[in-house]
Amino acid sequence: MTTIQEKTFTKKEYEDHGDSLYQIGKASAFQSVLKTEVVWSLWESDKNQNWDLNTIIIGDGKLKNIPFIYPVFIGEQDDNGKWIYKNVNAIAKDGTIKEVWLAADRAYKKAYKLYGRWHYFLEVLSFKDGTIFPYFGS
Repeated sequence: MTTIQEKTFTKKEYEDHGDSLYQIGKASAFQSVLKTEVVWSLWESDKNQNWDLNTIIIGDGKLKNIPFIYPVFIGEQDDNGKWIYKNVNAIAKDGTIKEVWLAADRAYKKAYKLYGRWHYFLEVLSFKDGTIFPYFGS
């Protein structure tokens, strides 16, 4: 008879996986509350495990009406063979997770309507020169 060795996990592995699943569950609950199609895949747990929709992630809390520009790859090339991107714009009322997430959802919905974009996992945000630039993946 063959014996199959069962994988055992270290305490750290359990804690890491538990923290990840907790963050996924929290993001899913917030997505349901906000009624967004965009999935929050930015894990604030590295900076603040107790993040919520009011956590400020852009600026210092004083910024208002922040431009949110989603550069959408449209799958076409210009005459020089360079890939074309079209910007889809939205506004985040402030720098909280809630308002950035809602801006991402508005931009995603516009991009989907205009270009048929299907990527709805918000994975990266960068903030440059007063503007939020996202990266959506799938």
